Amino acid sequence: MEAVNESKPPVAYARGSVTELSRDREGVVARGFQLIVLLSFCIPATAQIAIVSAASYAPLVAPNSLASIFGNNLANATATAQLDANKQLPTQLAGVTVQINGTAASLLYVSPGQINFLVPPGTVLGTAQVSLQPTPGVTPILSTMQVGIVAPGLFSQDATGTGPGAILNAVTFTGPPFLVETLQNTGSDKRTRLAVFATGLRYAGNPSQNPDQTNVAIQVQARDSSGNSYDVEYAGSAPGFFGLDQINLLLPAQADGTGVISLAIAANGVLSNTVTFNMGSIPASEVHLAGLTLSPDSIIAGNTVTGTVSLNAVARFGGYPISLATSGLGVSTPLSVLVPQGQTLATFTVTTGPIANNSVTVTASGGSYSQSAGIQIYPVNTPQLTGLSLGVASIQGGQSVTGTLSLSGPVGLAGGTVNLASSSPNVVQVPSTVALSFGQSSASINVSTLGVTSQQSGTITATFANSTASATLLVNPAVTVTLSPAAVVGGTPVTGTVSLAQAATANATVSLQSSDSKVALVPNSVIVPAGQLSASFTVSTNTVISPLMIIITASYAAATGTSALTVNPAGLPTPISLTLNPLTIQGGSNSTGTVTISAPAPTAGLVVDLTSNNPFVAQIPSLVVVTSGQTVATFTITTPTLAGAQTATITASAGGVSQSATLTVQ
Repeated sequence: MEAVNESKPPVAYARGSVTELSRDREGVVARGFQLIVLLSFCIPATAQIAIVSAASYAPLVAPNSLASIFGNNLANATATAQLDANKQLPTQLAGVTVQINGTAASLLYVSPGQINFLVPPGTVLGTAQVSLQPTPGVTPILSTMQVGIVAPGLFSQDATGTGPGAILNAVTFTGPPFLVETLQNTGSDKRTRLAVFATGLRYAGNPSQNPDQTNVAIQVQARDSSGNSYDVEYAGSAPGFFGLDQINLLLPAQADGTGVISLAIAANGVLSNTVTFNMGSIPASEVHLAGLTLSPDSIIAGNTVTGTVSLNAVARFGGYPISLATSGLGVSTPLSVLVPQGQTLATFTVTTGPIANNSVTVTASGGSYSQSAGIQIYPVNTPQLTGLSLGVASIQGGQSVTGTLSLSGPVGLAGGTVNLASSSPNVVQVPSTVALSFGQSSASINVSTLGVTSQQSGTITATFANSTASATLLVNPAVTVTLSPAAVVGGTPVTGTVSLAQAATANATVSLQSSDSKVALVPNSVIVPAGQLSASFTVSTNTVISPLMIIITASYAAATGTSALTVNPAGLPTPISLTLNPLTIQGGSNSTGTVTISAPAPTAGLVVDLTSNNPFVAQIPSLVVVTSGQTVATFTITTPTLAGAQTATITASAGGVSQSATLTVQ
């Protein structure tokens, strides 16, 4: 890996090439990405130094992410890092050292105006103390930086934090313009995957920074400025590279030929900067039928079904005609359906008569491509689903439970098939179908779960002959840890409680760990007595000069649970209100948020963290600072134009205290 370098201010530049990629079950993972990020940043004349994300320039960084320091007289020389014999970055470069909370940071590049470094893994969340030593023996430059568990930033090619992103086709390693299909893909799925390079997102949903949690795709959302969402197949570290993260996105068919697309990602309620990429059009001769779905696919005779055909790209001039046919007696479709020009989908109606048929096939054909889907058509007197019982409301992740489907009466001679689906297949898994035999009025289904690090839920839905039944299952981690209170003044003890998902059969030893034992000390372990579900322990805290967030981790039976403890200095004010003006706005306009704290901010000011539960609708800064002596601070909320009304809850947090308000965007 080439180290980060600097270009002539204020221009910043990023370029890259992929030498090898491979695909595994977690998606396409970069194995050999060389990235040169040449960064520059204009800072106010009153600021001594500015510390920001190396990708987005936002004043929030994350552990194990790339960050930059900008200022004057930061070093006496310019130098680029070389890896040592152990393939590690140096912690001293051209005489320069940087310490974060007393830990030496790895350096990538130093110059009089800029230093690029790796935020040390395990850096305590909150306000970190930074000490920059320009050369041995001189007085260090002291400052602070804000550290969150995530600080998502997308690299841009010109390193302005905007414009064309550092994005490649994840299979061909080529840059834009991209096409919605990549013919070099192995197998029948030719849809294009993009590798988007970033930093600051690898610990989304993973506050303990567990290195075994390598793919955080479920915690990351990607959306463009038109409101289109992108499937995220992989999100996490780009293996083998310091601080570099990667998001692998699946390009949707409707992106074909759209030109410049603006992209942003969100993780843990924090929105990244926006970058762009350019889309080309596949040749008209390569546009083809890609899919056929029927909904519902299990009905009572005489009802109708909606069919949807989809293309691999947008239909060209005049639209794309698709022929339709059905195999069932008394079941009819239109002879054809036209996908309109510029669209990728078209719908049609399947009409059924009074004749039951347990296996009807609808076929869509266009050119040399065809797609088929089945409908189950049952007699009018077919029994209906009346319920789905799981017997338990919750279960430990990794275990299974047997569910029971109930019907209003026995199934007829022809039997039937119940279709099953889970709203969270990554947590709660069910078979796709359950067969019903003659005379059955109930059926069993096996529900399996995967291990989780926090409580998750999944809703199981069963459909049969125009009837539906559902049930929700909570999936708990093997061990959880709670803290009361979750925020204290340094020196105040805290009560912690570890809880098991099921009662201990014998005395269970739960290991404990603090992310910063100098600030929050926990015993090595706590014992949950046989037959019990929980046990308590004490967290001892020490005084601090700025708010710190400590992660307490409990480990048991190869599972871990985490909880955050905020340790505050004495007299620290906390938020008492958050107001939005106006509370309801039209999409595309702005609202103003006002945070009020309980007492005047200290000399260094008070940093208030901001998050949005719908960051693509309510776009906010990651933090706002209440200046010294003041009790209020304001920030701007920007919104996009929306097709329909949506809400977003904004939360302001400081010192372990949060205040929220909800914005309606019409």
